[in-house]
Amino acid sequence: MLRQLLIEDFGLIEHADVKFDTGATIFTGETGSGKTMLIGALDFALGARAGGDVVRRGARKAEVTLVFDPDEALRERLAAEGFELDRGEDGTVAREMSDGGRSTLRLNGRTATAAQLRELRDAVVEIVGQHEAQRLLAPAYHLELLDRFAGDAALMLRQRVAAAYARAHELAAELAGLEQDDRRARERYDDAAFAIREIEEARIEAGEPERLRERGEYLDNVERIAAALHAAHEALAGDERGATGSLGNAAGALAAVGKFDASLRDFTQRAEALQSEAVELSSELSRALDAAEYDPAELEAVNARLELIARLKRKYGDSVEGIAEAANRARATVDEYEGRDRRVAELGESAAAADRELREAAAALSAARTHAATKLSKRVLAEFAELALASGRFEVSLQPLDRIGPSGAERIEFLFAANAGEPARPLSRVVSGGELSRVLLAIVVVLAGARDSASALVFDEIDAGIGGATATAVGARIGDLSRRGQVVCVTHLAQLATWADRHYVLEKIERKRETTIVVRSIAGKKERETEIARMLSGESHDAALRHARALLARNA
Repeated sequence: MLRQLLIEDFGLIEHADVKFDTGATIFTGETGSGKTMLIGALDFALGARAGGDVVRRGARKAEVTLVFDPDEALRERLAAEGFELDRGEDGTVAREMSDGGRSTLRLNGRTATAAQLRELRDAVVEIVGQHEAQRLLAPAYHLELLDRFAGDAALMLRQRVAAAYARAHELAAELAGLEQDDRRARERYDDAAFAIREIEEARIEAGEPERLRERGEYLDNVERIAAALHAAHEALAGDERGATGSLGNAAGALAAVGKFDASLRDFTQRAEALQSEAVELSSELSRALDAAEYDPAELEAVNARLELIARLKRKYGDSVEGIAEAANRARATVDEYEGRDRRVAELGESAAAADRELREAAAALSAARTHAATKLSKRVLAEFAELALASGRFEVSLQPLDRIGPSGAERIEFLFAANAGEPARPLSRVVSGGELSRVLLAIVVVLAGARDSASALVFDEIDAGIGGATATAVGARIGDLSRRGQVVCVTHLAQLATWADRHYVLEKIERKRETTIVVRSIAGKKERETEIARMLSGESHDAALRHARALLARNA
């Protein structure tokens, strides 16, 4: 339940300290006095989207603090999300908005986001405003209300239907795509199979293009290479003046004197080693010279192989690795197509199972809604008797859809007739403004009785378009509701205001060309009589005061 609302520089409210009672806390005031602005501040504290325009003119920031007493379920939820409270400690929300539009928010002393508060809002308050009455004209809202009345089991079934619908829709779309894409899939398969054959037949090895280019250059220059090899061989071993013979002579001359000095012996060994290396090199040059023959067939084969590899690079990748990757992709395409029939069969089975799950969940939800619709109709009709609609009729229509949708297998619509003997018709076609407010109140009262939440019910001028005996009846239902739970009500009707356990009056004050709203608590008997009299007749003359006393005495 709500404990306190502190407001600083929000809208036209410079300062307000509102304390909520356990029963009914009522806000009244002249038309345009800013009663709805106070509810706006409450909504702002609970994460409503807002900008810098909520800051009172001339102020740097708006501040709203809400103190509330969470029930056990909400305490556990807050603790699970990191906003735990000590036993018996009240919850607090403190939100600021700068004139530049920067918002800061703290929940139980810890930084929070507006989105987190919006998720928790319904567990703290349920705000029923004039826009709710307009939403009541839309069948989509009727479905939401019926499911809420049906309870958690129905809401879980609805989630199950939504999940099953999404799964069935996804599988059906995939299956249809496979079946419709058969010709293109076959073309992709044929292309992939050809690519695999072409690449595998080529049998390209890593580094092969580089080796082929090197061999091609050798064959193109074989005559020049042979001449160089011959010249080198002649220089080493061509005659007695060749390098090998000269090195042998040098080694023999040094060996003759090597016994005289260690360095001479080292020279001898080095000359002998050079001679041995020259002999080996000469032999290798001879063998290379024998092999250096021009082979036009080999050169042609090398160039053809290089052209094949270049062509495959143009088709499949700019490298040997790229060609290999293209082959892998082609194999995946072939595997996918060859497993296509199996995939179609698997998808068909999965789609059929998902469709069965969807139909089963939708059937269970329809049964829950049918049962809830009967109960809701009876309970709303019972409320009609207390809201000056004793001759009215209320029905919940469940119209089967052609196909099951994400919200179930039926369209929900509330039907209404204000007078006996009239057929019940869609609410949007037959209801007046005053009747709509009473129908909404009846539904809210019924839903409040069905819920297990301890959140406060906040009514923001839902009494529009009613008066007289009807207003008295509506006031009585608000009073009865406040005996069962906390009610906050913004109203212009005296018949509702008389049920206040705590009463606030909002007044608009103009001073120094500035308009502010003052929130004033009235607790004394005379103050309340004066305010009720004003609401009844616009002024506090004797007849109005007598009427006000009578209303207050009757509701005491």
